[in-house]
Amino acid sequence: MKGVLLVLLLSGQVVLKPFTYEPVDFDGDNKISNEEIVLSCSDEAERQYPIIAEHSWEDPRGQGWYLKDGTGTLQGHIC
Repeated sequence: MKGVLLVLLLSGQVVLKPFTYEPVDFDGDNKISNEEIVLSCSDEAERQYPIIAEHSWEDPRGQGWYLKDGTGTLQGHIC
């Protein structure tokens, strides 16, 4: 399945960075519920954050996830 990371570039543009994930059967009933799909997506999205960005509490621009290449900030994800 696919989700997207929302990136806000310093130029003001919003970029969607897709990622893929496999839903996890958290309760072990051999059925993947909608809730498990969303949880699986969120778990994978949060694993992607430190790959492309670094979180800072001390940045003069404010706390947040700043892209490692310096082009913008990571705003969240959509599942």
